[in-house]
Amino acid sequence: MKKSFDAVKFMRKRRVDIDAEDAGLTWQERSDKTRRILEDDPLWQRLRSRAVQSGGVRTSNVPTDR
Repeated sequence: MKKSFDAVKFMRKRRVDIDAEDAGLTWQERSDKTRRILEDDPLWQRLRSRAVQSGGVRTSNVPTDR
């Protein structure tokens, strides 16, 4: 069976493209860029309250047994 779309190949190429776009940016500039991109993303809006701090400590009161 021939694949019509190779997701792994696509994601690897996209990562190379993003790295090239961000080559001259500092860590802070890359973080700001990511934050701007996510601000209007509907999926991020739904999931942002589920963010965890490093160490696995939940930062929200949303129950985990959904």
